[in-house]
Amino acid sequence: MNLEFWGPDDYDLKAQKHYEAGEMDAAVQILREGTAIYPEVAELRVSLGYTELAREEFAWARRAFVGALRLEPDHEDALVGHGETLLKLGERGRAFRAFDRVLELGFSEDADLMLSVGRILLREALFERAERFLRLAASADPNGAEAPTDLGSVLQQLDRLDEAQEWFERALRRDPENHDARILLGNLAYESGDRRAALAHFQRIPTAALWDTLTIWRIVELKRAFDESGPQSGITPCIDRLEELFAGVMPEDQLIDDLITGLAGKPDASHFVPGQMDMFRPGAERGSRQGDERLQDWEGIVQAMCRSSAEPERTLLEYMKDTARRIRVLTGIRIPDDDPEAFLKASATAGVLHIAD
Repeated sequence: MNLEFWGPDDYDLKAQKHYEAGEMDAAVQILREGTAIYPEVAELRVSLGYTELAREEFAWARRAFVGALRLEPDHEDALVGHGETLLKLGERGRAFRAFDRVLELGFSEDADLMLSVGRILLREALFERAERFLRLAASADPNGAEAPTDLGSVLQQLDRLDEAQEWFERALRRDPENHDARILLGNLAYESGDRRAALAHFQRIPTAALWDTLTIWRIVELKRAFDESGPQSGITPCIDRLEELFAGVMPEDQLIDDLITGLAGKPDASHFVPGQMDMFRPGAERGSRQGDERLQDWEGIVQAMCRSSAEPERTLLEYMKDTARRIRVLTGIRIPDDDPEAFLKASATAGVLHIAD
């Protein structure tokens, strides 16, 4: 089809295909052409705003949403997108007013729209406000499992654990195959001390559906402690899954490089323990690591990590305290910072310790 004969819907549809394929530059180009030809069509500006928002071009996204709202002041999708952009730019008050306007327009029973706003607020850690919209979403769609799962997450963050559990269980009643809800419920049981209940939930989750390393490390721990098939039963798939998750991360983006090693380039292999994952496989000799004898004790391992960090001149204690503080800020997980063995074991359990091959 020749571009000059496309209507607004044609531009929107073509851009959507590029968006879904991850081709954001092409999507933006098409939408900008469309808005130039059809400047009076708000939908094209809304689509452009969301595409630029996905590219984290917040100023451009804001411009697109503002343009859409000038054409249609009560366009609900434009209000939601504009609100999210305002949050990204630090204008919380105006963002909240945009979201409240959506409610004033009567969209409180639009489950998808309420879920979208709730998730925006959840991502920004605005838990009390997220709760309001997620409750509306859960009420608007009595058969849906996504809103109850997200609402449970919000309540967990607010330390209302009994309520969180109720909503995770409600999500699973609505959809027994909601693996996200089961992962969250299993972790809630683990953190409350009910390890057997946690394992029961985790064992119902396909390994391929596990997306965070913390949960996988906990499964390894629980299988070793409680699996009646033997302490090594079922561990290999978990370790393989860990390797899959780490394999897809570029070195400069690895959380462990930011949190533990602080390396900007390729690590010096002499400072690391080869084959960390192999130590957890069935039949592995936990005490038969190869390499430098200095790495045969907990203190030696942490000293090697410190030497490989961005500030190798720090003392062992300074390194552990700095690293534990950074982990706490980024993940909310507390790591012991005064004992090398406790520091390493807690880091591995939390899923932030990965020593490269």
